Amino acid sequence: MHVSRRIASALAATALLASACSFGPPPSCGDNIGGTADTVVFDQYFNSMALVSHATGQTGPEGDSGSQFAQGDQLEIQIDAKSAVDVRACIQPTSGGNKIAFDQTQSMSQGPNVFPVGAFDKGTYVIRVIVGDTLVKNFPFATE
Repeated sequence: MHVSRRIASALAATALLASACSFGPPPSCGDNIGGTADTVVFDQYFNSMALVSHATGQTGPEGDSGSQFAQGDQLEIQIDAKSAVDVRACIQPTSGGNKIAFDQTQSMSQGPNVFPVGAFDKGTYVIRVIVGDTLVKNFPFATE
């Protein structure tokens, strides 16, 4: 009889512990946003796009998790648009966290544009660049 009580107590403790932990997928930028970017739509709207440090205007060195930047670096996406277009930047943490780090839409004019996305805590992230409901570019990056 004592064995079954111990098992029941152990199962109850395990269930309680599991419910207190945060499990599940990382936060989403949308049901259809993620994976491979649509290069045809990218080419329709853009000549080029780069994630850079605002201070230097340069991309970060490549690391295991994409471009590397210092924690506190102000980041921006440099965009050369072929025509006026609304661009959404949605930034997902990939190293944990359960909140979207940034999600804004800005109108870009034809020609060179800058889309400031700010500074981020230490971690790894991916910027999803979206036009309409189509993912056009992924920028994985890390801050240290």
